[in-house]
Amino acid sequence: MKICVVNILLGLLMIVGESAANIGYADLTTNVYFVATIKSSTCQMSLEGGTAGGGDSYTIPVGSNGKVGAIDIINGTENAMANFSLDIIECDDGISKINVTVSGTPSSTVSTALKNNHDVNAGGAENVGLTIARQSAMDSPFVINSTLDSERLVWTATEISNKAVPLVARLVKTSDKITAGDFSTIATFNFTYE
Repeated sequence: MKICVVNILLGLLMIVGESAANIGYADLTTNVYFVATIKSSTCQMSLEGGTAGGGDSYTIPVGSNGKVGAIDIINGTENAMANFSLDIIECDDGISKINVTVSGTPSSTVSTALKNNHDVNAGGAENVGLTIARQSAMDSPFVINSTLDSERLVWTATEISNKAVPLVARLVKTSDKITAGDFSTIATFNFTYE
């Protein structure tokens, strides 16, 4: 917040300096002093419940051996879901708020679902998407690419204290008629800290 104020103040000082130069004060010198608050470094996070693919990449299989029946998707059974969690490995004690935006390519019909990356013409499942939600609120998935606190993952004080947020990835229908096929998507978790 202080950085925004500093930027506004610097902009005003530059305007004043420019105006002063135009009225004959060409040798005007302005010293600018400011105070910035340096926040702690970002937290080191991990994902539990998937297979690490190197670096920050993880694979989370959904279903029994990666297979899910259309009826499981339609009925929202456990076979169409995969539990996982975002965990804090290391984080400064001064962090009081963690916000997570789930980014990716959204479904064109369901703003909370990630789109299937497999082309329908190449054997991809049609009208199927993947949502991500808290395990305790599976029917309230996060809106893809949203930065609004009401639509993204905002860690509670308890979750920060416990150093984990239990989540669920769930295959959902994005239109009335779904077809069988392959499904894969990519979700990126973008963290901001306060």
